[in-house]
Amino acid sequence: MWGIKDKLHHGIIYSNMYFWLFLAVINLFKLWLGRYLPLLGDEAYYNLWAQKLAMSYVDHPPAIAYIHWFLNSIFGRTEFAVRFGAILMILLATWLVYLVARTAYNKKIAVYAAVLFNLIPTYFLGGLFLTPELPLVIFWLLSLLFLLKLIETERGYYWYLIGLAAGLGLLSKFPMLLFFPGILLFLSLSNYNRRWLKRPEPYIGLAIALLLSSPVLIWNIQHGFPSLSHHGARLGSPNYLSNVFSFLLLQFFMYSPPLFIFSAATCVYGFWRTYKKMNDYSLALLALPIPAFLAFLLVSPFTQVGGHWTSIVYLSLLIVLTQRWTSFYPKGLGERRLWGNLSVILLINILFISYYAFLYPIPKEFNGQAYKINRQLAQYIKEIGPDYVYSNQMGVASLVAFYGKTEVYLPQGRWPQFDIWGRPELKAGDDVLYFAFNDPEKGAWLKQRFVEVKSDRHKRLFTKDSDIPLKVEVYICRNYQGGPLP
Repeated sequence: MWGIKDKLHHGIIYSNMYFWLFLAVINLFKLWLGRYLPLLGDEAYYNLWAQKLAMSYVDHPPAIAYIHWFLNSIFGRTEFAVRFGAILMILLATWLVYLVARTAYNKKIAVYAAVLFNLIPTYFLGGLFLTPELPLVIFWLLSLLFLLKLIETERGYYWYLIGLAAGLGLLSKFPMLLFFPGILLFLSLSNYNRRWLKRPEPYIGLAIALLLSSPVLIWNIQHGFPSLSHHGARLGSPNYLSNVFSFLLLQFFMYSPPLFIFSAATCVYGFWRTYKKMNDYSLALLALPIPAFLAFLLVSPFTQVGGHWTSIVYLSLLIVLTQRWTSFYPKGLGERRLWGNLSVILLINILFISYYAFLYPIPKEFNGQAYKINRQLAQYIKEIGPDYVYSNQMGVASLVAFYGKTEVYLPQGRWPQFDIWGRPELKAGDDVLYFAFNDPEKGAWLKQRFVEVKSDRHKRLFTKDSDIPLKVEVYICRNYQGGPLP
Protein backbone atom coordinates (compact mmCIF):
# COMPACT_ATOMS: atom_id res chain seq x y z
CA MET A 1 0.00 0.00 0.00
CA TRP A 2 1.10 3.53 -0.69
CA GLY A 3 2.09 5.79 2.16
CA ILE A 4 0.88 9.36 2.55
CA LYS A 5 3.95 10.76 0.77
CA ASP A 6 3.52 8.36 -2.15
CA LYS A 7 -0.15 9.34 -2.55
CA LEU A 8 0.73 13.03 -2.37
CA HIS A 9 3.48 12.62 -4.97
CA HIS A 10 1.15 10.62 -7.22
CA GLY A 11 -1.56 13.32 -6.88
CA ILE A 12 0.87 16.10 -7.74
CA ILE A 13 2.08 14.27 -10.86
CA TYR A 14 -1.48 13.78 -12.11
CA SER A 15 -2.41 17.35 -11.19
CA ASN A 16 0.53 18.63 -13.21
CA MET A 17 -0.38 16.34 -16.13
CA TYR A 18 -3.93 17.71 -16.24
CA PHE A 19 -2.57 21.24 -15.96
CA TRP A 20 -0.19 20.79 -18.90
CA LEU A 21 -2.97 19.13 -20.88
CA PHE A 22 -5.23 22.11 -20.13
CA LEU A 23 -2.55 24.55 -21.34
CA ALA A 24 -1.94 22.52 -24.49
CA VAL A 25 -5.64 22.35 -25.37
CA ILE A 26 -6.45 26.00 -24.65
CA ASN A 27 -3.46 27.31 -26.62
CA LEU A 28 -4.09 25.06 -29.60
CA PHE A 29 -7.65 26.36 -29.53
CA LYS A 30 -6.32 29.93 -29.49
CA LEU A 31 -4.16 29.22 -32.55
CA TRP A 32 -7.23 27.91 -34.37
CA LEU A 33 -9.36 30.83 -33.18
CA GLY A 34 -6.77 33.33 -34.40
CA ARG A 35 -7.74 32.50 -38.00
CA TYR A 36 -11.04 34.30 -37.38
CA LEU A 37 -9.52 37.39 -35.75
CA PRO A 38 -7.89 39.77 -38.24
CA LEU A 39 -5.63 42.37 -36.70
CA LEU A 40 -7.18 45.22 -34.79
CA GLY A 41 -6.31 48.74 -35.84
CA ASP A 42 -4.31 49.22 -32.65
CA GLU A 43 -2.32 46.02 -33.23
CA ALA A 44 -1.43 47.11 -36.75
CA TYR A 45 -0.48 50.52 -35.33
CA TYR A 46 1.96 48.94 -32.84
CA ASN A 47 3.33 46.76 -35.62
CA LEU A 48 3.93 49.95 -37.58
CA TRP A 49 6.03 51.18 -34.66
CA ALA A 50 8.31 48.19 -35.27
CA GLN A 51 9.13 49.70 -38.67
CA LYS A 52 10.02 53.02 -36.98
CA LEU A 53 11.87 52.05 -33.79
CA ALA A 54 12.36 54.86 -31.29
CA MET A 55 12.96 55.47 -27.56
CA SER A 56 9.22 56.01 -27.03
CA TYR A 57 5.99 56.95 -28.78
CA VAL A 58 3.11 59.34 -28.19
CA ASP A 59 0.62 56.70 -27.04
CA HIS A 60 2.83 54.34 -25.03
CA PRO A 61 6.43 53.51 -24.12
CA PRO A 62 8.42 51.46 -26.65
CA ALA A 63 8.39 47.83 -25.40
CA ILE A 64 5.53 46.69 -27.65
CA ALA A 65 7.33 48.07 -30.72
CA TYR A 66 10.43 45.99 -30.01
CA ILE A 67 8.32 42.88 -29.33
CA HIS A 68 6.63 43.29 -32.72
CA TRP A 69 10.03 43.91 -34.33
CA PHE A 70 11.44 40.73 -32.79
CA LEU A 71 8.49 38.62 -33.95
CA ASN A 72 8.59 40.15 -37.43
CA SER A 73 12.28 39.29 -37.64
CA ILE A 74 11.56 35.61 -36.93
CA PHE A 75 8.17 34.95 -38.55
CA GLY A 76 7.84 37.81 -41.01
CA ARG A 77 5.28 40.59 -40.89
CA THR A 78 2.25 38.30 -40.72
CA GLU A 79 -0.92 37.77 -38.72
CA PHE A 80 0.55 34.52 -37.42
CA ALA A 81 3.55 36.33 -35.94
CA VAL A 82 1.24 38.69 -34.03
CA ARG A 83 -1.16 36.01 -32.79
CA PHE A 84 1.59 33.53 -31.89
CA GLY A 85 3.52 36.23 -30.05
CA ALA A 86 0.46 37.11 -27.97
CA ILE A 87 -0.14 33.45 -27.09
CA LEU A 88 3.48 33.01 -26.01
CA MET A 89 3.31 36.08 -23.78
CA ILE A 90 0.15 34.83 -22.05
CA LEU A 91 1.93 31.50 -21.50
CA LEU A 92 4.80 33.37 -19.85
CA ALA A 93 2.30 35.31 -17.73
CA THR A 94 0.65 31.99 -16.77
CA TRP A 95 3.99 30.68 -15.51
CA LEU A 96 4.47 33.86 -13.46
CA VAL A 97 0.95 33.59 -11.97
CA TYR A 98 1.82 30.03 -10.98
CA LEU A 99 5.10 31.10 -9.35
CA VAL A 100 3.47 33.99 -7.48
CA ALA A 101 0.66 31.78 -6.16
CA ARG A 102 3.07 28.99 -5.19
CA THR A 103 5.32 31.43 -3.34
CA ALA A 104 2.38 32.97 -1.47
CA TYR A 105 0.43 29.75 -0.83
CA ASN A 106 1.08 26.28 -2.31
CA LYS A 107 1.23 24.27 -5.54
CA LYS A 108 -2.46 23.33 -5.51
CA ILE A 109 -3.58 26.94 -5.35
CA ALA A 110 -0.92 27.84 -7.93
CA VAL A 111 -2.40 25.39 -10.44
CA TYR A 112 -5.97 26.59 -9.83
CA ALA A 113 -4.90 30.24 -10.07
CA ALA A 114 -3.09 29.62 -13.36
CA VAL A 115 -6.20 27.91 -14.75
CA LEU A 116 -8.41 30.78 -13.58
CA PHE A 117 -6.05 33.33 -15.15
CA ASN A 118 -6.34 31.62 -18.53
CA LEU A 119 -10.14 31.60 -18.37
CA ILE A 120 -10.76 35.22 -17.33
CA PRO A 121 -12.19 36.81 -20.53
CA THR A 122 -9.69 39.68 -20.71
CA TYR A 123 -6.69 37.37 -20.38
CA PHE A 124 -8.20 34.63 -22.55
CA LEU A 125 -9.69 36.48 -25.51
CA GLY A 126 -7.87 39.78 -24.93
CA GLY A 127 -4.66 37.79 -24.66
CA LEU A 128 -4.92 36.99 -28.35
CA PHE A 129 -4.14 40.60 -29.26
CA LEU A 130 -0.55 41.82 -29.12
CA THR A 131 -0.92 45.12 -27.30
CA PRO A 132 1.07 46.93 -24.55
CA GLU A 133 -1.06 45.27 -21.87
CA LEU A 134 0.79 41.97 -22.37
CA PRO A 135 4.32 43.10 -21.47
CA LEU A 136 2.80 45.27 -18.72
CA VAL A 137 1.10 42.20 -17.20
CA ILE A 138 4.34 40.22 -17.40
CA PHE A 139 6.51 42.81 -15.69
CA TRP A 140 3.86 43.60 -13.07
CA LEU A 141 3.76 39.89 -12.18
CA LEU A 142 7.56 39.68 -12.19
CA SER A 143 7.79 42.68 -9.85
CA LEU A 144 5.19 41.08 -7.60
CA LEU A 145 7.09 37.78 -7.56
CA PHE A 146 10.29 39.54 -6.48
CA LEU A 147 8.34 41.34 -3.73
CA LEU A 148 7.07 38.01 -2.38
CA LYS A 149 10.58 36.59 -2.55
CA LEU A 150 11.73 39.60 -0.54
CA ILE A 151 9.10 38.79 2.09
CA GLU A 152 10.13 35.13 2.07
CA THR A 153 13.91 35.59 2.28
CA GLU A 154 14.33 39.10 3.76
CA ARG A 155 17.24 39.62 1.34
CA GLY A 156 17.62 43.25 0.36
CA TYR A 157 18.93 42.60 -3.16
CA TYR A 158 15.37 41.71 -4.21
CA TRP A 159 14.66 45.44 -4.14
CA TYR A 160 17.09 45.82 -7.04
CA LEU A 161 15.30 43.05 -8.95
CA ILE A 162 11.96 44.74 -8.22
CA GLY A 163 13.44 47.95 -9.65
CA LEU A 164 14.65 46.11 -12.74
CA ALA A 165 11.26 44.47 -13.40
CA ALA A 166 9.33 47.66 -12.65
CA GLY A 167 11.62 49.63 -14.97
CA LEU A 168 10.83 47.20 -17.78
CA GLY A 169 7.16 47.62 -16.89
CA LEU A 170 7.53 51.39 -17.24
CA LEU A 171 8.96 50.75 -20.71
CA SER A 172 5.75 48.83 -21.47
CA LYS A 173 2.91 51.09 -20.36
CA PHE A 174 2.46 54.10 -18.08
CA PRO A 175 0.09 52.41 -15.53
CA MET A 176 3.13 50.55 -14.19
CA LEU A 177 3.63 53.73 -12.16
CA LEU A 178 0.72 52.54 -10.00
CA PHE A 179 2.88 49.67 -8.71
CA PHE A 180 4.83 52.07 -6.51
CA PRO A 181 1.94 53.42 -4.40
CA GLY A 182 0.86 49.78 -4.03
CA ILE A 183 4.23 48.89 -2.54
CA LEU A 184 4.10 51.94 -0.31
CA LEU A 185 0.65 50.90 0.94
CA PHE A 186 1.92 47.39 1.70
CA LEU A 187 4.99 48.64 3.58
CA SER A 188 2.90 51.11 5.55
CA LEU A 189 0.49 48.40 6.71
CA SER A 190 3.00 45.60 7.36
CA ASN A 191 4.34 45.80 10.90
CA TYR A 192 7.41 43.73 10.05
CA ASN A 193 8.26 45.00 6.55
CA ARG A 194 7.73 48.64 7.43
CA ARG A 195 11.37 48.67 8.48
CA TRP A 196 12.39 48.73 4.81
CA LEU A 197 11.25 52.34 4.60
CA LYS A 198 14.29 53.25 6.71
CA ARG A 199 16.72 51.19 4.58
CA PRO A 200 18.45 52.35 1.36
CA GLU A 201 17.58 49.29 -0.76
CA PRO A 202 14.01 50.30 -1.75
CA TYR A 203 15.20 53.72 -2.87
CA ILE A 204 18.04 52.23 -4.88
CA GLY A 205 15.48 49.92 -6.51
CA LEU A 206 13.31 52.92 -7.33
CA ALA A 207 16.32 54.67 -8.86
CA ILE A 208 17.02 51.58 -11.00
CA ALA A 209 13.42 51.60 -12.27
CA LEU A 210 13.54 55.30 -13.13
CA LEU A 211 16.95 55.00 -14.79
CA LEU A 212 15.83 52.04 -16.89
CA SER A 213 12.72 53.90 -18.05
CA SER A 214 14.58 57.17 -18.71
CA PRO A 215 14.45 56.78 -22.53
CA VAL A 216 10.70 57.50 -22.32
CA LEU A 217 11.34 60.75 -20.44
CA ILE A 218 14.20 61.75 -22.76
CA TRP A 219 12.08 61.17 -25.88
CA ASN A 220 9.21 63.20 -24.43
CA ILE A 221 11.54 66.07 -23.55
CA GLN A 222 12.92 66.04 -27.10
CA HIS A 223 9.41 66.22 -28.60
CA GLY A 224 7.71 68.59 -26.15
CA PHE A 225 5.95 65.99 -23.95
CA PRO A 226 3.42 64.78 -26.56
CA SER A 227 2.46 61.77 -24.40
CA LEU A 228 1.30 64.07 -21.62
CA SER A 229 -0.72 66.29 -23.94
CA HIS A 230 -2.18 63.29 -25.85
CA HIS A 231 -3.43 61.48 -22.75
CA GLY A 232 -4.43 64.72 -21.06
CA ALA A 233 -6.65 65.54 -24.02
CA ARG A 234 -8.66 62.38 -23.30
CA LEU A 235 -10.03 63.95 -20.11
CA GLY A 236 -13.27 65.86 -20.41
CA SER A 237 -16.10 67.17 -18.28
CA PRO A 238 -17.20 64.63 -15.66
CA ASN A 239 -20.07 62.31 -16.48
CA TYR A 240 -20.56 60.46 -13.23
CA LEU A 241 -23.52 58.35 -14.28
CA SER A 242 -22.75 57.21 -17.81
CA ASN A 243 -18.96 56.91 -17.68
CA VAL A 244 -18.73 55.28 -14.25
CA PHE A 245 -21.54 52.86 -15.08
CA SER A 246 -19.82 51.96 -18.37
CA PHE A 247 -16.52 51.42 -16.52
CA LEU A 248 -18.07 49.14 -13.90
CA LEU A 249 -20.11 47.20 -16.47
CA LEU A 250 -17.02 46.51 -18.58
CA GLN A 251 -15.15 45.31 -15.50
CA PHE A 252 -18.06 43.08 -14.54
CA PHE A 253 -18.04 41.17 -17.83
CA MET A 254 -14.43 41.43 -19.01
CA TYR A 255 -13.03 40.09 -15.75
CA SER A 256 -16.06 37.91 -14.90
CA PRO A 257 -18.74 38.59 -12.27
CA PRO A 258 -17.11 36.49 -9.49
CA LEU A 259 -13.70 38.15 -9.79
CA PHE A 260 -15.08 41.67 -10.20
CA ILE A 261 -17.46 41.43 -7.23
CA PHE A 262 -14.71 40.03 -4.99
CA SER A 263 -12.21 42.63 -6.22
CA ALA A 264 -14.53 45.61 -5.83
CA ALA A 265 -15.68 44.50 -2.38
CA THR A 266 -12.10 43.87 -1.29
CA CYS A 267 -10.63 47.13 -2.60
CA VAL A 268 -13.42 49.38 -1.39
CA TYR A 269 -14.42 47.73 1.88
CA GLY A 270 -13.26 44.26 2.89
CA PHE A 271 -9.50 44.84 2.86
CA TRP A 272 -9.64 47.65 5.39
CA ARG A 273 -11.53 45.48 7.89
CA THR A 274 -9.23 42.48 7.79
CA TYR A 275 -5.70 43.59 6.82
CA LYS A 276 -4.42 43.42 10.42
CA LYS A 277 -5.17 39.68 10.52
CA MET A 278 -3.43 38.84 7.21
CA ASN A 279 0.00 37.37 6.75
CA ASP A 280 2.38 39.50 4.70
CA TYR A 281 1.90 37.43 1.53
CA SER A 282 -1.85 38.05 1.41
CA LEU A 283 -1.35 41.63 2.52
CA ALA A 284 1.02 42.28 -0.40
CA LEU A 285 -1.28 40.58 -2.92
CA LEU A 286 -4.25 42.66 -1.81
CA ALA A 287 -2.51 45.99 -1.13
CA LEU A 288 -0.74 46.27 -4.50
CA PRO A 289 -3.82 46.54 -6.78
CA ILE A 290 -5.86 48.86 -4.54
CA PRO A 291 -4.23 52.16 -5.65
CA ALA A 292 -4.52 51.06 -9.28
CA PHE A 293 -8.21 50.14 -8.98
CA LEU A 294 -9.05 53.36 -7.15
CA ALA A 295 -7.06 55.44 -9.67
CA PHE A 296 -9.03 54.04 -12.61
CA LEU A 297 -12.29 54.42 -10.70
CA LEU A 298 -11.53 58.07 -9.88
CA VAL A 299 -10.59 58.94 -13.47
CA SER A 300 -13.55 57.07 -15.02
CA PRO A 301 -16.00 60.02 -14.79
CA PHE A 302 -13.67 62.13 -16.95
CA THR A 303 -12.93 59.65 -19.76
CA GLN A 304 -14.03 56.31 -21.20
CA VAL A 305 -11.74 53.87 -19.36
CA GLY A 306 -10.99 50.91 -21.63
CA GLY A 307 -11.87 47.56 -20.10
CA HIS A 308 -8.34 46.29 -20.75
CA TRP A 309 -6.67 49.23 -18.99
CA THR A 310 -7.25 47.58 -15.60
CA SER A 311 -5.61 44.25 -16.51
CA ILE A 312 -2.95 44.76 -13.80
CA VAL A 313 -5.56 45.20 -11.05
CA TYR A 314 -6.89 41.65 -11.06
CA LEU A 315 -3.65 39.65 -11.29
CA SER A 316 -3.00 39.25 -7.57
CA LEU A 317 -6.69 39.46 -6.66
CA LEU A 318 -7.49 36.34 -8.68
CA ILE A 319 -4.79 34.48 -6.74
CA VAL A 320 -6.27 35.51 -3.38
CA LEU A 321 -9.75 34.66 -4.65
CA THR A 322 -8.56 31.18 -5.65
CA GLN A 323 -6.99 30.68 -2.23
CA ARG A 324 -10.22 31.66 -0.48
CA TRP A 325 -12.37 29.45 -2.69
CA THR A 326 -10.22 26.41 -1.97
CA SER A 327 -9.20 27.04 1.65
CA PHE A 328 -12.03 28.77 3.52
CA TYR A 329 -14.70 26.14 2.94
CA PRO A 330 -15.19 22.53 4.11
CA LYS A 331 -13.37 19.86 2.14
CA GLY A 332 -14.94 19.45 -1.28
CA LEU A 333 -17.15 22.53 -1.03
CA GLY A 334 -14.29 24.89 -1.93
CA GLU A 335 -13.48 22.92 -5.08
CA ARG A 336 -17.15 22.81 -6.07
CA ARG A 337 -17.42 26.55 -5.48
CA LEU A 338 -14.30 27.09 -7.62
CA TRP A 339 -15.53 24.95 -10.50
CA GLY A 340 -18.99 26.49 -10.29
CA ASN A 341 -17.52 29.96 -10.72
CA LEU A 342 -15.23 28.73 -13.48
CA SER A 343 -18.33 27.48 -15.29
CA VAL A 344 -19.80 31.00 -15.18
CA ILE A 345 -16.55 32.43 -16.50
CA LEU A 346 -16.39 29.79 -19.23
CA LEU A 347 -19.93 30.66 -20.33
CA ILE A 348 -18.94 34.33 -20.74
CA ASN A 349 -15.96 33.26 -22.86
CA ILE A 350 -18.18 31.10 -25.04
CA LEU A 351 -20.46 34.07 -25.66
CA PHE A 352 -17.54 36.35 -26.56
CA ILE A 353 -15.94 33.72 -28.80
CA SER A 354 -19.21 32.87 -30.53
CA TYR A 355 -19.79 36.50 -31.39
CA TYR A 356 -16.31 37.48 -32.58
CA ALA A 357 -15.50 34.23 -34.36
CA PHE A 358 -18.83 33.18 -35.86
CA LEU A 359 -21.63 35.72 -35.31
CA TYR A 360 -19.84 38.96 -36.10
CA PRO A 361 -21.96 40.77 -38.73
CA ILE A 362 -19.86 40.58 -41.90
CA PRO A 363 -21.20 42.92 -44.61
CA LYS A 364 -22.73 41.21 -47.64
CA GLU A 365 -20.44 43.23 -49.89
CA PHE A 366 -17.59 40.88 -48.99
CA ASN A 367 -19.35 38.00 -50.78
CA GLY A 368 -17.79 35.34 -48.56
CA GLN A 369 -14.27 36.70 -49.15
CA ALA A 370 -13.86 38.53 -45.82
CA TYR A 371 -10.95 36.43 -44.53
CA LYS A 372 -9.15 36.51 -47.90
CA ILE A 373 -9.53 40.14 -48.88
CA ASN A 374 -6.69 41.51 -46.76
CA ARG A 375 -4.22 39.21 -48.50
CA GLN A 376 -5.16 40.83 -51.82
CA LEU A 377 -4.55 44.40 -50.63
CA ALA A 378 -0.85 44.61 -51.50
CA GLN A 379 -1.49 43.46 -55.07
CA TYR A 380 -4.41 45.89 -55.40
CA ILE A 381 -2.23 48.84 -54.34
CA LYS A 382 0.48 47.73 -56.74
CA GLU A 383 -2.00 47.59 -59.62
CA ILE A 384 -3.37 51.08 -58.84
CA GLY A 385 0.21 52.37 -58.71
CA PRO A 386 -0.25 55.50 -56.54
CA ASP A 387 2.66 57.73 -55.64
CA TYR A 388 1.37 57.83 -52.06
CA VAL A 389 -1.25 56.15 -49.89
CA TYR A 390 -3.24 58.21 -47.39
CA SER A 391 -5.96 57.73 -44.81
CA ASN A 392 -7.82 59.97 -42.38
CA GLN A 393 -7.81 57.54 -39.45
CA MET A 394 -4.97 55.97 -37.46
CA GLY A 395 -6.33 52.41 -37.28
CA VAL A 396 -7.24 52.28 -40.97
CA ALA A 397 -3.84 53.70 -41.98
CA SER A 398 -2.07 51.11 -39.83
CA LEU A 399 -4.11 48.20 -41.21
CA VAL A 400 -3.48 49.32 -44.81
CA ALA A 401 0.23 49.63 -44.03
CA PHE A 402 0.29 46.12 -42.51
CA TYR A 403 -1.73 44.23 -45.12
CA GLY A 404 -0.81 46.43 -48.08
CA LYS A 405 2.94 46.34 -47.29
CA THR A 406 3.22 50.04 -48.00
CA GLU A 407 3.85 53.38 -46.34
CA VAL A 408 0.63 55.19 -45.36
CA TYR A 409 0.33 58.83 -44.30
CA LEU A 410 -2.25 60.88 -42.43
CA PRO A 411 -3.01 64.55 -43.09
CA GLN A 412 -1.58 67.02 -40.59
CA GLY A 413 -3.34 67.01 -37.22
CA ARG A 414 -5.11 63.66 -37.56
CA TRP A 415 -2.91 61.74 -35.09
CA PRO A 416 0.11 63.10 -33.16
CA GLN A 417 2.41 60.11 -33.75
CA PHE A 418 1.89 60.36 -37.52
CA ASP A 419 2.64 64.09 -37.27
CA ILE A 420 5.98 63.27 -35.65
CA TRP A 421 6.78 60.76 -38.40
CA GLY A 422 5.95 63.38 -41.00
CA ARG A 423 4.60 63.09 -44.52
CA PRO A 424 5.84 63.79 -48.06
CA GLU A 425 5.28 67.09 -49.81
CA LEU A 426 2.86 66.36 -52.61
CA LYS A 427 3.82 67.66 -56.06
CA ALA A 428 1.56 68.61 -58.93
CA GLY A 429 0.60 65.51 -60.89
CA ASP A 430 0.99 63.03 -57.99
CA ASP A 431 -1.52 60.21 -57.64
CA VAL A 432 -2.92 59.24 -54.23
CA LEU A 433 -4.90 56.24 -53.03
CA TYR A 434 -7.05 57.48 -50.14
CA PHE A 435 -8.72 55.19 -47.56
CA ALA A 436 -11.40 57.36 -45.92
CA PHE A 437 -13.06 56.27 -42.68
CA ASN A 438 -16.59 57.41 -41.80
CA ASP A 439 -16.58 60.53 -43.97
CA PRO A 440 -19.16 60.49 -46.81
CA GLU A 441 -18.08 64.02 -47.88
CA LYS A 442 -14.45 63.02 -48.39
CA GLY A 443 -14.90 62.43 -52.11
CA ALA A 444 -16.19 65.98 -52.64
CA TRP A 445 -13.22 67.42 -50.75
CA LEU A 446 -10.74 65.33 -52.72
CA LYS A 447 -12.24 66.51 -56.03
CA GLN A 448 -11.07 70.00 -55.10
CA ARG A 449 -7.47 68.73 -54.98
CA PHE A 450 -7.25 66.30 -57.91
CA VAL A 451 -8.21 66.34 -61.57
CA GLU A 452 -9.89 62.93 -61.30
CA VAL A 453 -11.33 61.17 -58.22
CA LYS A 454 -12.97 57.77 -58.56
CA SER A 455 -14.62 55.86 -55.73
CA ASP A 456 -13.83 52.14 -55.65
CA ARG A 457 -17.14 50.31 -55.24
CA HIS A 458 -15.41 47.20 -53.84
CA LYS A 459 -14.49 46.62 -50.18
CA ARG A 460 -10.72 46.35 -49.75
CA LEU A 461 -10.17 46.00 -46.01
CA PHE A 462 -11.62 43.68 -43.37
CA THR A 463 -11.28 43.69 -39.59
CA LYS A 464 -13.57 43.24 -36.60
CA ASP A 465 -12.82 46.65 -35.17
CA SER A 466 -14.84 49.92 -35.06
CA ASP A 467 -17.11 49.03 -38.02
CA ILE A 468 -14.12 49.61 -40.32
CA PRO A 469 -15.40 47.19 -43.02
CA LEU A 470 -18.63 49.19 -43.36
CA LYS A 471 -17.27 52.70 -42.97
CA VAL A 472 -14.15 52.72 -45.20
CA GLU A 473 -14.39 54.11 -48.73
CA VAL A 474 -11.44 53.94 -51.11
CA TYR A 475 -10.77 56.83 -53.51
CA ILE A 476 -8.40 56.64 -56.47
CA CYS A 477 -7.12 60.19 -56.91
CA ARG A 478 -5.24 61.20 -60.08
CA ASN A 479 -3.19 64.30 -60.89
CA TYR A 480 -2.81 66.35 -57.71
CA GLN A 481 -3.41 70.08 -58.25
CA GLY A 482 -2.42 71.56 -54.90
CA GLY A 483 -3.75 72.40 -51.43
CA PRO A 484 -3.76 70.45 -48.14
CA LEU A 485 -5.36 66.99 -48.13
CA PRO A 486 -8.52 66.74 -46.03
